[in-house]
Amino acid sequence: MLAAGIVALTMLWCAPLSAQIVPPPPADAEPLSAIDPALQPVNSTKALSASEQSVVRVLVVYRGYGGVPLDSVGMGSGFVVAPGYIVTNYHVIETPPEATSAEIYIVPHKGTGAAYQQVTLVKPWLEGDLALLRAEGLKIPPLKLSLVPQKNQRIVTMGYPGITDRLLKRGGTELLEPADAYVTQGSIALFASTNPDGSRVDTLFHTAPINPGNSGGPLMDECGQVVGVNTWSAVSTLSETGDMDVPAGQYVATHVSALYTFLQSTGVAVQTTSEPCFAKSEDEIIKDDGLSRALAAYRDAQAKRLEEQRKAEQMNALMDQLQLGVLVLLSLLVVVLIALIIRRRHPPKPKTPHTEAELPHAEAHPHKAKAEKVHHKHPFPWGWIALAVFVVLIAAAFVLRESPVVQKMSQKAEVAAAKVGPVRLTCDVDLKASPKPLAGVGPTDFEFDAAHACVNGRTPYEVQSNSTLLRFTVSDSEPTAARLELSRDGLTFKRSDYRLTPEQHRDYVAQRAALGSLRCASDKDTGQAEALKDNMRKVRQLAQSFLTFAPETETVWKCRKVPEPAAPKP
Repeated sequence: MLAAGIVALTMLWCAPLSAQIVPPPPADAEPLSAIDPALQPVNSTKALSASEQSVVRVLVVYRGYGGVPLDSVGMGSGFVVAPGYIVTNYHVIETPPEATSAEIYIVPHKGTGAAYQQVTLVKPWLEGDLALLRAEGLKIPPLKLSLVPQKNQRIVTMGYPGITDRLLKRGGTELLEPADAYVTQGSIALFASTNPDGSRVDTLFHTAPINPGNSGGPLMDECGQVVGVNTWSAVSTLSETGDMDVPAGQYVATHVSALYTFLQSTGVAVQTTSEPCFAKSEDEIIKDDGLSRALAAYRDAQAKRLEEQRKAEQMNALMDQLQLGVLVLLSLLVVVLIALIIRRRHPPKPKTPHTEAELPHAEAHPHKAKAEKVHHKHPFPWGWIALAVFVVLIAAAFVLRESPVVQKMSQKAEVAAAKVGPVRLTCDVDLKASPKPLAGVGPTDFEFDAAHACVNGRTPYEVQSNSTLLRFTVSDSEPTAARLELSRDGLTFKRSDYRLTPEQHRDYVAQRAALGSLRCASDKDTGQAEALKDNMRKVRQLAQSFLTFAPETETVWKCRKVPEPAAPKP
């Protein structure tokens, strides 16, 4: 009964070792930094749509002697720079020699709900080809001036080119009806300190097409801020010899710095900024938001895994302490019980009689004395000693299992096992372990080099902290990606396939292609091995930013080594 109780206690102590809580594998990817809110881009689609409301059509009605309207009408564009104030080119509102007077009108954008109205000239600047107009009661928000345009910066032009009106068959009083502005895109190509007229006025060349009628309209960055005033466009002309004098595609605007100087001279207060424009289109932001959500989900999942791992490690440490306490108590109990048993079966020897009075008693009862002598001869308790040794060995194993010496020996054994050269493996699908196997999937075989985490001599896998091998792939033609996982010994192969949206697939393929191809590194080239390790990490992080949802299929193969053919006998 006593032995059964000790054995039961021993089993109670051993059981938690197999039922111990195993922490989830640590997150393989490095922590990803949160996006700085200050770097959130401006939605250029919305910003430019709002800025378009501040762009106006400028119409000039010329009158001759007696106030008779002339047939020709001046047309151009302008934009609001302050409440009730509009900027345009001077040549747009300039009165030609054949006219004695002119009336200037503006036609706001149709989205403002405002109607056309007559305006007055506040101040012209002939050298800079700029003019400031006053529109009483105009309730259109002004545009902000960006004082730091950059070369190669993407820009947008807005205005009301005459060619568009002709193509839409608009003319006469129809031009007084509010309409949408015409928008083109390009980039800043060149800065210059003189304009095409030869005046020393800061200008900039750009590649956003403009036509007659765009004059006076704003050149804006993607944040909807003014960086210039469209003034010139160079059309193609032929010389007398038939050569091209001026190639088309040269578009010139008055630099925002010149515009700002002009407006300061008028005393009109305008809004300015010296911060660079950081903007993206709505389509780009939607994609970035998707990526941000994926990264946020990935970070949350990683934090959750780390927290679960921390709790599991704490629980395991507590279980270890409890097991050690039970073991010590059990060892003490066993030692005490063994001592009691030995004492019970081997009591102290009776004193030898030294007097004559004691002898008759022994002689009178010789058989009883012999029986008592036989009764006190018990075998030595080897079983109890063996049990004590067993308990002590278990305690020693428990204490030493985490020691550096044992771990070092284990690592040496793993390294020695890894030094075995490539082996040939053949694998069959394990349907029981495959929750959602690939349709029509079959066996596969490959050559596996565990020492270099390499398959078929060319395909590298990344070694994870839990000793598994990982690889991510994406199809160039189909919107699919895969996660491939090998056990350290190569005997278990798992493939998880994911279905991507066309947009995800396009972005994934483009970003994956930028990382280049991956090939197994040579032992002799340390630099190549380090570069491969870094690239594999980048590929994994890229894949994990896209594959944040459940896989479409999961297939597991169980592999076995193919024995090498016996060497032919000589």
